[in-house]
Amino acid sequence: MANHKCVDYSLYLVTDSSLVPSNTTLLDQIEKALEGGVTLVQLREKDMDTGPFIDLANKVKTLTRRYNVPFIINDRLDVALAVDADGVHIGQDDMPMTEARKLLGHGKIIGVSCNNEQEAKKAVEEGADYIGIGAVWFTSTKELKKQPLGVDGVRRILESIDGYKGYSVAIGGINLNNAEELLLGGRPKSGSYTLDGLAIVSAIIGAADPKTVCQNFTSILQSTNTKQGLAVRNTVTHILEQWNQSIKNIHTTTPMVHHITNNVVINDNANATLAIGASPIMSTNRVEMEELAKVNGAMVLNMGTLNDIDTMILAAQVNNRHGNPVVLDPVGCGATTFRKQTVQRFLNEARMTIIKGNGGEILSMANRGGRSRGVDSLGNVDEKIAILAVKELAQQHQCIVAMTGPIDYISDGVRTYAIENGDPMLACITGSGCMVTSVVACFAAANRLDYLMATIMGILVVNIASELAMQRKDVHGPGTFRSALIDELYNITHKTPNVLQQRAKIRFLS
Repeated sequence: MANHKCVDYSLYLVTDSSLVPSNTTLLDQIEKALEGGVTLVQLREKDMDTGPFIDLANKVKTLTRRYNVPFIINDRLDVALAVDADGVHIGQDDMPMTEARKLLGHGKIIGVSCNNEQEAKKAVEEGADYIGIGAVWFTSTKELKKQPLGVDGVRRILESIDGYKGYSVAIGGINLNNAEELLLGGRPKSGSYTLDGLAIVSAIIGAADPKTVCQNFTSILQSTNTKQGLAVRNTVTHILEQWNQSIKNIHTTTPMVHHITNNVVINDNANATLAIGASPIMSTNRVEMEELAKVNGAMVLNMGTLNDIDTMILAAQVNNRHGNPVVLDPVGCGATTFRKQTVQRFLNEARMTIIKGNGGEILSMANRGGRSRGVDSLGNVDEKIAILAVKELAQQHQCIVAMTGPIDYISDGVRTYAIENGDPMLACITGSGCMVTSVVACFAAANRLDYLMATIMGILVVNIASELAMQRKDVHGPGTFRSALIDELYNITHKTPNVLQQRAKIRFLS
């Protein structure tokens, strides 16, 4: 679920079986909390043996999947791996963050407990997806080895990591009576970094009515955001503010993007990847898949040419193991029975990070109609149907889904955006959609904290490059347009980056 790291940490439930009221069960309390609006669940069972822990984890995972909420395990990497949880939370006395990342890869969430500025800075430097700051106050759920931080301590830690691109939650003794004090008082006096959420244990797990308690916490979170004038991280403004950093990340890391792609577009895909600032490799030899995955930044699987499906699936699987994003372009997936069966193999046998297809392809995969003739999408797509298709497909496969066309729709299953940039000339050259897939993979390779943002950036870059290309006096038709498009991809990402913010036509839909 959390491959794309676009996670809502605002109301974060941490379980504790010992706090469950006698007239109910832990699973019942978790489900009621999910009904009330919990946005992430951490299963914490300090004294449970491995077998029962795995059994319980699978049951909790089933619940969280039903509500499309990320599920992580406290401490136990073995359990997280056994049940394919969305990540783990580790303490200062647990496995080091860097070792946990080697085992779990970049496709999983890793959070780290921090009690002071030094621990927070270290966690940030080592690449934690979020930090858990606490304990804020004395708590009955955990024997404290250090003094509680209080609201001032939380604020000091946040000030010490200002500029951190990950997330933070506070934990320890938080309830409905002190949550607003923490959210308002814990905000740094200088800098822009603030708490992203509250991690709650006893106030929810021990409640007689968890659903209502969670609804009340959600109201407090919303009202304090309004009082502070805080922008939601996933607004259009926030995404566009990430542009300069996202392209800087590509230029700094120069990630390798491994393609197994349509034979017709190999040259264009490679040139687009180079223009953005990444490094392409076009290998179809299964002998080197494992070695390439070890140094890879992202994997592109394009179904245009299906000569060796087993190698394509193997490539996805080894990149899954190494935590690399896998971008699937389901070319013509609804055109023939063979292609329908093949795309199901991809989805069943490997984990996709991003699926990017045209209207016919995505509608076909989402079982919402859709017609395609080879690589072409036939017919217009009603916006309501398009939104449902990308959201449902994203939820079903726990990934980012992008439907390209006259209007592009992108979703992580929770948040959905529309992009209205792009020149019609894109449809007049072979492989323009495949080029978008390559550019999306470049951004995903270098911006692993937020695959939704990376997908939006990749699509925007190609669309705006196409508009700029058609304004050039040397463009007279499809042939000259193709060359100009590569030029403008380079110019946007190297010479005139501000043009993206100036020209972007993007809407937040839900």
